[in-house]
Amino acid sequence: MLPDPFRMLRDTTVGRTRYALRAWLVAVVPSLLLFFVLVAVGAASLRPPVPAPDGFAIGYSVLVAPVVETALMLSLAWLLGRVVPGHEGLRIVALAVLCALAHKLGGSWRQVVNALWPFLVYAAALCAWRKRSLRDAFAVTAVVHGLYNATFFAVGALAAAASGDA
Repeated sequence: MLPDPFRMLRDTTVGRTRYALRAWLVAVVPSLLLFFVLVAVGAASLRPPVPAPDGFAIGYSVLVAPVVETALMLSLAWLLGRVVPGHEGLRIVALAVLCALAHKLGGSWRQVVNALWPFLVYAAALCAWRKRSLRDAFAVTAVVHGLYNATFFAVGALAAAASGDA
């Protein structure tokens, strides 16, 4: 039987580092599988975008965006806690949907769909750790998000190197 990732994401007793690595895997593995399926059917490409991301864009996506987005998520989680008290699962889904929809700004609906799963994981992590402390919720969620973004840049760099486009 497969493990329930959301039960696993409720368990903060494993410590921040182990939890962050576990949550990162829960977020990134299905996303990578979806990406490679899209590549296989020709709906996505391993070729780097033109223009290719520079160091600033990568640094922003890995270090700054996760911090800013997690701060916004904490605020939204607080608000959702007031609007929908006692329904943690609904708050997690609502938070993830709102955050994924925010990726429509300057993006496409495909970006919204692609962002939904990792934001479900980030929202679950944020809610689980928020019970312990706001600081831990912020730190763990931002780290998971940063690792996720870094993974996709690494996959892009490896694909570019393998295709000779690097």
